[in-house]
Amino acid sequence: MNTSSQPAPVLARYPMLNWLPLALGLGLLYLPSFYDLFHGAWSSDKNAHGPIVLVVSMFYLYMRIKQLMQQDLFARAPAPAPGIALLALGLVMYALGRSQSVLLLEVGSLVPVLSGVTVLFFGLRTWSRMWFAFFFMLFMIPLPASVVDTLTLPLKIGVSYAAEHLLYWMGYPIARSGVILTMGPYQLLVADACAGLNSLFTLEALGLLYMNLVRHPSLLRNLVLATLIVPISFAANTIRIIVLALITYYMGDAAGQGFLHGFSGMVLFLSALSLIIAVDSFLSWIVERTGGPTRQPSVKRDLDGRWQPLLAVSVRPGLAILAATVITFTAAQQLVPVILAQSNPLPLAQSLPPSFGDWREVQGVAQAELATADDGGKSIDQPYDDVLMRTYVNSAGVQMMVALATSREQRQDVKIHLPEVCYPAQGYKVLNMTPTTFAVGPGGSTVPGKHLLTEGQNRLEAVSYWVRISDSYPQGGLAMRMKIFRDGLAGKLADGILVRASMVVRNESEAAQAYATQQKFLAEMVRVVDARAPALVAAAPATTSVH
Repeated sequence: MNTSSQPAPVLARYPMLNWLPLALGLGLLYLPSFYDLFHGAWSSDKNAHGPIVLVVSMFYLYMRIKQLMQQDLFARAPAPAPGIALLALGLVMYALGRSQSVLLLEVGSLVPVLSGVTVLFFGLRTWSRMWFAFFFMLFMIPLPASVVDTLTLPLKIGVSYAAEHLLYWMGYPIARSGVILTMGPYQLLVADACAGLNSLFTLEALGLLYMNLVRHPSLLRNLVLATLIVPISFAANTIRIIVLALITYYMGDAAGQGFLHGFSGMVLFLSALSLIIAVDSFLSWIVERTGGPTRQPSVKRDLDGRWQPLLAVSVRPGLAILAATVITFTAAQQLVPVILAQSNPLPLAQSLPPSFGDWREVQGVAQAELATADDGGKSIDQPYDDVLMRTYVNSAGVQMMVALATSREQRQDVKIHLPEVCYPAQGYKVLNMTPTTFAVGPGGSTVPGKHLLTEGQNRLEAVSYWVRISDSYPQGGLAMRMKIFRDGLAGKLADGILVRASMVVRNESEAAQAYATQQKFLAEMVRVVDARAPALVAAAPATTSVH
């Protein structure tokens, strides 16, 4: 029988179809994730660099593969054991991250998944020649809010301080309180997106990409340039704040918050890129003066026939990976927690009476704000379903400011904000923070919380607060995350509430008496709150804090 006239198998005629099962598997996992990112974290100013990093990473990966093929360095030497291990790690990360809303795991899983596929099909040596593309993808991952909040405040204060002194040196009427700049009749709050960790993270990515594209042969030179990217990023952020301040000063608040605010972001990146190139040029001049090594041109060949290692793969591993991704996606859906909170709790405004005991409500006293979404939606910056802010006064004339905030769904990045983070974000300085307990629980049991002494808005404020998540009182952002994660793995999507009482004091010596007054007030308030409202304390006694 003559077989020469028989048509070739479809996969032989169209070898790219061998990659179809793998593409379907990756699409099943990550298309929903990217959709959520574009409508969530990536839609905010803080993480707007995410999609740019993703596109640049993929383009760089394509160009690097093409370059390796031109240089005969794209080898096909499969390494099944490490490849399967990396792939399994990525799939576990995805299942946990997707089900528990941990973006660090969900989005970060793309790196070990793609790395595992590369090692599985082409080997460790080929992966090592493309490592930067996978490393660069890490910059698209939205950072945990607790990490950002902790590290952003010092950066914002530093940038605010530098901008204040530079504008004062330039002759402008400028004053600063924390991260709030007052310039003429305008006040400017230095936001996280303008001078925070995310901005620094983005500029560091830009610098590293520049370094990898330039590819200097000197390791010391690359290390020096990578280190200098941090102060370069700080300088670029300072330039952006100065530009925004000048726009607002000369053109008004509408211009500062409108199109020109976005334009200042371009100024940020252009300034950073210009500084990076300037520093690199200066280092090049030093290298030339000292006779250091210079970059040698690489030898390139035609690509005729060199795509064969990429095309000549078996379809069977792709089918196995597709099956694994289907199992992973199904497992992630099964692990999604369900809401345990009351479906229609009594609004906070109706749950707390305007007067109780010796206390009655008064109007017109300003206190540190708690964000709430105007459209009823929730986000990282606006995590609450219901907020109540009141001020009470007793017969002795003592004023007590109260803030209650509830969230029926505690998730990793949409959860209760801690006062030690919220106060500094509004220009306050935390002078002292002390863990404590409040005897307000059932049967006189104690509830873990904190005392804060803050300074800002031309006053000292003594603050007492606790945060309840489900049946626990976690102390700190990491403890909150771990509690939410444990509840999520158990299938529970717990509710949460912030209970805060504060008083204005004249000096630090009055803080102890203020805390004692707040203890009595909070105990009485817990007793009179309507039982149909979200619980201020857990039903079961809690005598120890979660660290």
